[in-house]
Amino acid sequence: MIGLLLLLATSACTAVACGYRGVDVWVWDWADAVRTPYGKAWRSLTSMRICFGIVGVFLLAGGLRTLVS
Repeated sequence: MIGLLLLLATSACTAVACGYRGVDVWVWDWADAVRTPYGKAWRSLTSMRICFGIVGVFLLAGGLRTLVS
């Protein structure tokens, strides 16, 4: 079950990283709206997309490892 949830999170991160149908802009706007005074904003939309891509790779690896073992 946890492996499937990890793969679902991977697909969400991939959608943001690839900019599928403006999801990246929606996440960018949402992050600006809920940012706390202690939070640190991304420098640019490109750096945010790169971060989501890196997280997606690790989630994919974890999800596949959970499903295979």
